[in-house]
Amino acid sequence: MENWNPLSPTVLSGAQGMIYEPLFYFNNLKPATEEPTPLLGTSYSWNEDGTVLSVETRDGVNWSDGEPFSAEDVAFTFNLIRDTPELNTTGTTPEAEAVDDTHVTLTFEEPSFMDAPTLLGGTYIVPEHIWSEKPDPATDPNREPVGTGPMVASDFTPQSYLVEKNPEFRNADDVQVGGLRYHSLSGNQAATDKLLAKQLDWAGIFIPDVDNVLGNRDDIGLTSFGSQQVVLATCANAELGCEGPQTDPAVRHALSAALDRDQVNRLAYYDRAEPISATFALLERDADLIAPDLREPMPGSPDVEAAKSLLEEAGWTMGSDGIYVRDGERLSMNVQVTTGYTDYITALDAMAQQAKAAGIELVTRQVANSENTSSQGLGNFELAISGIFQGRGPDPYYIYETYFSSENTGPVGESINPYGNVVRYSNPEVDEALVAAASTEDMAVRAEQYAIIQEHIVEDMPYIPVVNNISFATYSTERVTGFPTEDDLWASPDVIGAPSNGLVIQRLRPVN
Repeated sequence: MENWNPLSPTVLSGAQGMIYEPLFYFNNLKPATEEPTPLLGTSYSWNEDGTVLSVETRDGVNWSDGEPFSAEDVAFTFNLIRDTPELNTTGTTPEAEAVDDTHVTLTFEEPSFMDAPTLLGGTYIVPEHIWSEKPDPATDPNREPVGTGPMVASDFTPQSYLVEKNPEFRNADDVQVGGLRYHSLSGNQAATDKLLAKQLDWAGIFIPDVDNVLGNRDDIGLTSFGSQQVVLATCANAELGCEGPQTDPAVRHALSAALDRDQVNRLAYYDRAEPISATFALLERDADLIAPDLREPMPGSPDVEAAKSLLEEAGWTMGSDGIYVRDGERLSMNVQVTTGYTDYITALDAMAQQAKAAGIELVTRQVANSENTSSQGLGNFELAISGIFQGRGPDPYYIYETYFSSENTGPVGESINPYGNVVRYSNPEVDEALVAAASTEDMAVRAEQYAIIQEHIVEDMPYIPVVNNISFATYSTERVTGFPTEDDLWASPDVIGAPSNGLVIQRLRPVN
């Protein structure tokens, strides 16, 4: 479907970043001390209590139709989102006011220091002179998009669409790639075939055993980046209606101890995954924000005896079939996975064998993706292999708020965000620490609050850490140069990563 609406969750890839821009780019591949890259904004500052955010916007910018951009467009966009329930899904979008042509203030109802990356880096600004005429901004397909980014929409078919250089772009001289054509392909294999046939120049596809597949192809570059922390999510909170052996913390810790993470990495991720922290902060990026006694990664090798000891101390006894039993209940749990997710399925096959050695039975259930997400949102599951993803900014706060806050969960049977706190975790001390962390710009104070959070979530372990899976981007080195590399991740190299894609396109240079 042709949808260039940057405020829509089903917007076409490339509309965000290439055509429409936010105010800043926050690089979550770098430490939290890294300054964001100015886009439509040039600087911002908070008042003392974190309730007013003042932003200076860039002067001399035009929309792609030639009309001038100003702070009025920024204020209009935020107020449009605030006043449209379908867009203001959190109910916390600030009230915006343009002070003059290059200054806007965003006013919040409570301290909101941690909202800056999401709002300033994830709100795509739209032109008031066009969008004020749209009767339904949430669903309008916006088939004639007008943005400030380096590209404009050209042609569209269901099979492919084209974006071309925007002559009104403020840095038009830096854009030396004439355009990009996006292709609709049937899956990773079709995309890989097209890449190897030199019919794709930039792709973010999962390629099993990528090093062997690419072989000695010096015309294809590869950059590893990002983080998808693979976990076994458990419906952990019996007080909110979760049922099953996984509600026992001893079971969760025993299963964790039984895992051979090195083998999972080898079989499912071809040794490209990295160690994972029990705190779910990133071991390198967030080193200063992890409590000193929790900075070691999860063990790569299993400790079967430790797993058994944990279970026996919790009253489980070994059954005649090699599976532990307590009060007549076998230690058997269903683990659900989306059909076709081959890396997850391979990982689960390995983990089921590893768990069995410790007297724990894991039964894999392959289900449609819609069923998988729905059941997690409702809490109708025991375990599910899933991922914990980074937030907009380079700070573990966004993981803790999304996946561990009581505000982001609910009782079993009540539908919640299936990509949030599906484990039904609720801990008042964690909630208090989250509020305290969001109420300060002082990184030392935040680190103290994160230490409190980390102590609890490591002990409670509602998500069982497996490995930190790293993504990768592939690109032609025969036709263009200038992509971010692992030695210099100045932006995400992902073609669909926004707004970083708009920055990358400005650095690419055709090979003569």
